[in-house]
Amino acid sequence: MYKDLSEKMRTAFDIKLRNFGNEIEFAYPNQTLALSTTSNKCSLKCAHCNGHYLENMIPIEDYKEKVKSRNITSFLLSGGCSYEGDVPINTHIQTIKKLKEQGYRLNAHLGLMDKESIIELCKYLDIVSFDLVFDKETIKEVYKMDKSKEDYIKAYNTIRENTEVAPHICIGLKGGKVKGEYEIIEYLQKNPPNKLTFIVLIPTKGTEYEDVEPPNLKEVTDVLCEARISLPNTEINLGCMRPRGVYRKELDQLAIMCGINRIVLPSKSAKNKAIDMNMTITECKECCVL
Repeated sequence: MYKDLSEKMRTAFDIKLRNFGNEIEFAYPNQTLALSTTSNKCSLKCAHCNGHYLENMIPIEDYKEKVKSRNITSFLLSGGCSYEGDVPINTHIQTIKKLKEQGYRLNAHLGLMDKESIIELCKYLDIVSFDLVFDKETIKEVYKMDKSKEDYIKAYNTIRENTEVAPHICIGLKGGKVKGEYEIIEYLQKNPPNKLTFIVLIPTKGTEYEDVEPPNLKEVTDVLCEARISLPNTEINLGCMRPRGVYRKELDQLAIMCGINRIVLPSKSAKNKAIDMNMTITECKECCVL
């Protein structure tokens, strides 16, 4: 269908121009505080994380101290997973209810939570960030769980029926290999979300994947193009979880050329690229899906 990747990128960017104009938003989410409902504990010890990223979150019990010292307008509620793949934030439902009553906007990771808990929690959530994983081998290798594509679809649809949901796709989740990402995009075409966030595997020290290579940039670019072409009216974000250094500099520029809408914590090269392309740059101070 396309002669090469450059042609596909031009097609993707033209779709973005038609539907969203020549704008790019850069997100600096310092007004969103990430809270962990499990402190630094996670039962799954996933191949790509091993609990590492929980260290950057504030235990939910300590949120009041942080709110005093920072201009916080929203929260990301997250934590480690249980052996079944859910994030047990429902154990803190009274705190969540209180935050909502105080006027904060709430985004949450629920994982593969049961239907009743999802329905109860979604009363207080503005949006849910939900990782979609369809490839059976990836689920087993990364999360150590005997779960299926159908389990993810079931939880996703229950959330979608009860509040807004922003699906998340991790490119290269299976040890840096692209596997299953296109199937997720195809699935989302049937009922396009308002927002979609892409993140990219970071080979992280202290994990099983610390020595793998991040996914090939051309392959990442192709996935981003496919999403823009397949989901022409969906806001597409490039989230904060992506490799740093030279990789990020190149990725951010390519992402702009693929027609994404928003980049979290952009590299300087992204800003320069946007200026070179005469784009209108706007900024936001919260989590990209908010």
